[in-house]
Amino acid sequence: MNIRETPVIKYSNGNKSISTDSIASETLVKLSYNGERIANLLASPEEGDYLLKGHLISEGYVELNSFREDHDFEIKYGDSGELLVNINCGDTLLLPKQSPILTTTSCGACNTDGLDLLINNLPCVDRFEEFNLSILHRGLEEMKINQNGFSLTGGMHCSGLLSSDGKLLYFSEDIGRHNSVDKVIGKGLGNVDLNRTILLLSGRCGWDMVAKAARCNISNIAAIGACSTLAADCARAVGIKIYSFVKHNTATIIG
Repeated sequence: MNIRETPVIKYSNGNKSISTDSIASETLVKLSYNGERIANLLASPEEGDYLLKGHLISEGYVELNSFREDHDFEIKYGDSGELLVNINCGDTLLLPKQSPILTTTSCGACNTDGLDLLINNLPCVDRFEEFNLSILHRGLEEMKINQNGFSLTGGMHCSGLLSSDGKLLYFSEDIGRHNSVDKVIGKGLGNVDLNRTILLLSGRCGWDMVAKAARCNISNIAAIGACSTLAADCARAVGIKIYSFVKHNTATIIG
């Protein structure tokens, strides 16, 4: 489960009392491809199949247009309580096989020499701008209403896929913002044309989110929060538009 009840001490107005609180579950998730480990993540334990499916595409392990649907998922818990997710698929991995390290929300560009290389190696997306900007705020508000995990714990991120006519197609919550993007991409993959959707983010938009969108041919991102400098540079380089600080009838547009 994504949420766990935990004994806590409540402090209020100088008084302490024993109670319980709902907190977001954080689990070690080991992702494998044809039995070979590709990543270790700290994530919410639900929707592990979508997490792996989206992670393969958004991190460049498998090309978007070559990924086939004849996959067989295996999901189980290991002896130490870790979640093991494996997919058996015939596609060849594009990235070199490495010993997987624990990937956290602070990982990514920090471990790579030369940020320009990060931008230059990303694919350019097909521009898609056939939508009314007013749908962005409505979509983010609808996604917020459906964030049950955040409502209960205050500790979960959410990502969504919004159609060009303003319909919230899919959404996913996770304790990690990267994971929520992977999960919602996994849901949309094979079911919708990702290029004709808008990626919704419940927080800020960093370079990593733009990179994931580029690999999935998503050309529009709408975020409740801010946009980082590298995200802005990356978006302009690959043809993505970022709508940050989205509110009713206002947004800051970069791209």
